[in-house]
Amino acid sequence: MTAPAQATGFSIIPPRRNRLPLRGRDELVETILRAAEPPGGTSRAPEEATQILWGLGGCGKSLAAQEVARQLEERGWLVWWISAKDSARVSAGMREVAGQLQAPENQLDLAWAGKARSPVELVWDLLNNSDRPWLLIFDNADEPTLLAPVDGQVADGTGWLRQPRTPHGLVLVTTRDGRRDTWGEWSTMYLVDELSPKDGAQVLVDLAGTAPGTLAQATGLAARLKGHPLALRGAGTYLAQANRIPVGTTRSSIRTYDDYREALDRRTGTGRKGSSGFDMAVRPVVQSWEMSLDLLAGRGLDQARPVLRLLACLGDAPIPYTVLLDPVRLSASPLIGEIGEDRLRDVLRSLADFALVDLGVIESLPPQSPVAHVVTLHPLVRELIRDLPDVVTARAAYHELVLDLLDALRLRDPDRPREEEFDPDEPDKWSSWHVLAPPTMGAVLDFLDSGDLPRARPDLLDVALDLARLIARYILAVGLPGQAEIFLDLCLAGCRRIGVDLNGRPALSLRHERSRAALEQGHLSWAEDELRAIIPAREALLGREHRNTLASRHKLARTILERGRWSDAEDELRDIVRAEYRVRGPEDRDTMTARHSLARAIVYQGRYADAHAELAEILEIRLRHWAPDHFETLTVRHTLDLCRLREGEVEEALADLREILSTDSAKRQVQHVAMIAARHTLAECLIATGATEEAAKVLDGVVKDRRRILGDDHADTVRAETDLRKLRGE
Repeated sequence: MTAPAQATGFSIIPPRRNRLPLRGRDELVETILRAAEPPGGTSRAPEEATQILWGLGGCGKSLAAQEVARQLEERGWLVWWISAKDSARVSAGMREVAGQLQAPENQLDLAWAGKARSPVELVWDLLNNSDRPWLLIFDNADEPTLLAPVDGQVADGTGWLRQPRTPHGLVLVTTRDGRRDTWGEWSTMYLVDELSPKDGAQVLVDLAGTAPGTLAQATGLAARLKGHPLALRGAGTYLAQANRIPVGTTRSSIRTYDDYREALDRRTGTGRKGSSGFDMAVRPVVQSWEMSLDLLAGRGLDQARPVLRLLACLGDAPIPYTVLLDPVRLSASPLIGEIGEDRLRDVLRSLADFALVDLGVIESLPPQSPVAHVVTLHPLVRELIRDLPDVVTARAAYHELVLDLLDALRLRDPDRPREEEFDPDEPDKWSSWHVLAPPTMGAVLDFLDSGDLPRARPDLLDVALDLARLIARYILAVGLPGQAEIFLDLCLAGCRRIGVDLNGRPALSLRHERSRAALEQGHLSWAEDELRAIIPAREALLGREHRNTLASRHKLARTILERGRWSDAEDELRDIVRAEYRVRGPEDRDTMTARHSLARAIVYQGRYADAHAELAEILEIRLRHWAPDHFETLTVRHTLDLCRLREGEVEEALADLREILSTDSAKRQVQHVAMIAARHTLAECLIATGATEEAAKVLDGVVKDRRRILGDDHADTVRAETDLRKLRGE
């Protein structure tokens, strides 16, 4: 994975199917496989290159897609699985697809920052020109507008979802939206309906075996469950467990297919209310899991029900339960009651045994990682639980408990945040945040969407907004300012709806991060205006030299610097550095960052000797605290070499630049604009030493890379072209 996609937790690896057979979908899977690889001598119709699987949630659309993915992977196809639940996952997933198709990381950075060609066009050009056959799956595309072009419709075929122009590509979409006008005439649509009683009976037998009764009895139960795969799974796992651990008298127990069917008949009319087709279709699903929870309560695990409801109130993503389900915090809530580690372990294991949740381990993380072990709910189960009357009534209490649990992620010592376990600015914490961010993000947005300020627990608002700030800092740190902008805009819109003071301390933190997202995307005028509004508000609340005020002042100075007002930026940065010395100390990371910005302002004004002295001191401190090949250290070294070159120390600059560019860090980021800049400086050193042939070769590469990444009209591209023409005597 590329760093941003992996870091945000949006994997594009297809989920692995369990070992149970996929019943009732053979013809559908085979039809899609024929579209992928038509029989010899035939070709597919253009509309068969985009396949839409639609139907009720939980009916097995994703399972069918997983089976197609498995078989095509075995045939050597590239297969990508994009979660289409929200724009952040789509964008991060498609960026990862582009990375796997060998798009340079810097080209991706610029495209996603809005500084180069459209990300959509970039990815689809790569897909249509791929030499290998590929399958692109958009899963759970229940909000089709997320795949549409800006100010357009999905059916336009110019957004993230479009018709492949290569015979070696296939797009597969799973969705609840079965409207033809949504997907366009250029796609092929298949309804994934409930299973027949015969196929449903096979699902029950696969799960529960023959102990609960005959195939005919299983067929009767499958018909009663309306063939809904999720309800069948619940019933099958229930009966498997009931027969594996037979507790209770024969008269009161539910152990056979007929027992289960009769119990459903007795429960008719309970659970989800309403007369819509959806309500009627999913009622067996609700009834089946409520029966499973009744059985667990009968075995003394009455806390299984509120724990399941609690999990549904977190974001729709794998939940790292080791961190977020703290028994002490759970026990303090009247929703759960006293629950120790052993009891919580039994509850989670039992919920998994009854197929109400899935327990798993994130294999890319070390087993000892606090976030490696996760619990996941089926999206339909989560949706239905959140709509249950008892959950709706207790929504405020669940919000309170969720935020109390998530409070464990907040930094406790703001003066020394890097001592904390989950500091999002520290690269070694990103693997944890890539798991923590999605469920936390969902919970925070759900809280802000509730429509009212928490009156009983006003501190919860501060918790929610601080968590939002941490999430935003993490997304920004891994290089996704566009995604940070989307998330922060949603948070700030929620704040406005519930009447939050946007000049209060928590909201100002969100506005600061939103300005940073604008700065990093090159929206400099907007960023400067917003920061000029934030800084006086922070000064009034916190003082001019508070760490938060200094952070906003530094971002404003950076914005001024990028806009070419170098002298103004230098004046402000000098004042900031003096304050950072007093507030954080001379060797703090943030002090180093401010000093580097100051050195850049001096360099831009041509005062190389002054910059040299500043950079040499910064480098000496960095080498004592950070690795010699740390990327930020390399950029400081390059700026120092630029000063050496201008001062006539050509050989020293040349030797150091060669060393910089030979490090593993530089090679991993060879297309980073900072490393391209270092190569340009290397070429200048080579020209100064008379090595014009090598210089021309280096400059030619710099020009090509800058044209591709920055564009023909960018000042750095023009400067490199000018130097190359001058060297060639043109």
